[in-house]
Amino acid sequence: MLIYSADRKRFEETGQELAELLDEEKLSGVPVLIFANKQDLLTAAPASEIAEGLNLHTIRDRMWQIQSCSALTEEGVQDGMNWVCKNVTAKKKQ
Repeated sequence: MLIYSADRKRFEETGQELAELLDEEKLSGVPVLIFANKQDLLTAAPASEIAEGLNLHTIRDRMWQIQSCSALTEEGVQDGMNWVCKNVTAKKKQ
């Protein structure tokens, strides 16, 4: 999932949409990566604020990660993809 880090007004709405997705039986236990994009902007919320706004702390049935990134500079993108590869592989082995 990709979130625009400077749009604080949408964090709650996005969190509700994420919760609905995570309730899908087909997605049970699937690791979740949130790319906190636009971190190159001065108005960007830090990853911790986004995690709180999305209520990520309530997710207990799967691994999750919030990755600060900037698609413009590519900073953090590879780290996020590495996390996905590692955790999807680990999920398959279970």
